[in-house]
Amino acid sequence: MSPEGKRALIAAVRRVVFTGLIILGAWLVLVGIRAAIPADILREESIRYPPASWDWSRSLWTGKSVAEMIGQRLGVTAQLLVLGGLLSLVVAGVLLFLGVLISRATERPPWLARVRQVLRLVLVSGNVSAPIFMVGTLFIVYSTLWWGWSLPKTYEGVSWWPVFFVSLIPAWLLVQAGHGEMANWLGSPSVSYWVPVRQLSVRLVIRLLKLVGAIIVVTMLVEQIFALPGLGRLLIERLNQRDFPVEFGVAWVFVVMVVLVKLAAELLEIAYNHFGRPPVSSEHREKPAVPRISIPRGWLIICLVLVFVSIMAAVVGPAFAPFGYNEINMADRLVPPSARHILGTDNLGRDVFSRLLYGIRVDILAGLMCAGILSVVAAGWAMLAAYLRKANNWLGDTLEDVVMLPQDITCAFPWLVLLLLWMSIVGPGFIPVALIGSLVLFPRAIGMMQEAYHSPPEGRDWLYGVLWSIPVMFLFAVAGGILYTYSTSYLGFGIPPPTPELGIMLSGSGLRYIQLAPWMVQWPSICLVLLLLVWVMAGDALLGEVRLPLQGSVG
Repeated sequence: MSPEGKRALIAAVRRVVFTGLIILGAWLVLVGIRAAIPADILREESIRYPPASWDWSRSLWTGKSVAEMIGQRLGVTAQLLVLGGLLSLVVAGVLLFLGVLISRATERPPWLARVRQVLRLVLVSGNVSAPIFMVGTLFIVYSTLWWGWSLPKTYEGVSWWPVFFVSLIPAWLLVQAGHGEMANWLGSPSVSYWVPVRQLSVRLVIRLLKLVGAIIVVTMLVEQIFALPGLGRLLIERLNQRDFPVEFGVAWVFVVMVVLVKLAAELLEIAYNHFGRPPVSSEHREKPAVPRISIPRGWLIICLVLVFVSIMAAVVGPAFAPFGYNEINMADRLVPPSARHILGTDNLGRDVFSRLLYGIRVDILAGLMCAGILSVVAAGWAMLAAYLRKANNWLGDTLEDVVMLPQDITCAFPWLVLLLLWMSIVGPGFIPVALIGSLVLFPRAIGMMQEAYHSPPEGRDWLYGVLWSIPVMFLFAVAGGILYTYSTSYLGFGIPPPTPELGIMLSGSGLRYIQLAPWMVQWPSICLVLLLLVWVMAGDALLGEVRLPLQGSVG
């Protein structure tokens, strides 16, 4: 057997072994989280405590079997996952084909090609920056209440609208990965401009399987929006009731799904790289091409300036608020935008503009705290893994996997599942959201830095990749921290009211009064999308400037 074949075989065996370790580690994590549940968290005489004495195979409130409750909901979730994944592949293929046509038509003059790259950056960043629960919620509310649209049904009560929303974010992440894959093959003397269909198709399928955790999160939120009886909705329902046996049972099912699907993706990737990859020249093999994303440096400066403006808005914005963020005036309730209240008032007569200024501060500060904690830990961890791997042989690969094992274990939990589990135990608050958000962001940040040192720019060593990935990771981590803060607050587990936070402003009374006062949800939604767009776009622009090959980085 050739050295390359031996290394591929060792890699496959190692992934199977490490999958078993990841499942065992995830189980120990769940056991540790269970042990963290306070004995008096449920003050019901009918429920025995401490939690160690509970019957973890049955619901605390109904006495039903956890396995039975999960089995009744599993089919809906499985349908959404499969149909949403397949639709995302179709949508990504169409978008990539259109992108190739546009690229060929705008290669010359150079300024037009640069405009194309800027538009691509804005479109990809913008679509990923629109949280699916916000888009879906507003779509449902506006379509059913204002325009009277009905949601078409398919078999077994699952409509195509939820499937469509499940496919949106994976499709855009696949477009990013597909764009990078095509760029890797451009310029190779043995491959034509048109990337072989087989090569791109296999890479997109592998990438889709690796995105299973993100797709599960989207599925959970879509089930909540459309009131579908799936596992995600069951989890959130039981989290609100603190029915811990059902919570942990659903979390374990999601962990097993993620681990097994990712194992299939990794084995498929190893096999395809060894047996099915099209031949390329030795020069191309030794020096993988970095995706040819040529963002004008002036646009990068604009993005960083916008980041600075958002920070300044968080720091000094509340000083310009015309009213207190919790100043109630029932005489002015549900007042539309006017000279006195430029963005209107809510159901308690509080000024929406003032609450937005304070809400922006809360979300940005939470994001910065998450990213700050994360940067120190993730950078040190990534440098250790990169140093051990620098031998570039099977032993180095194994040592790297050992160091990355905690990251793989944490990644086995879809981020929203892990976040909500911890928040249901710790309780709401700014500090818990920031600390637990940094914990949940850790595996994603390490994954980005791992990609960076695996394929540093031409002529650079692994240390360059690690160091330059830190500011890129920081920008993306702030966006992730904002999204996590918003998501938990939207679902009722984050920052408690009356603190003005964008997620709180969109949920609850904002949705109840959307017909009478649409400005109550419009402006928080717009602010959130703009905040995420600014930070994600800055991260993507800096990524293109330093030439780090992070595919699907915003995912």
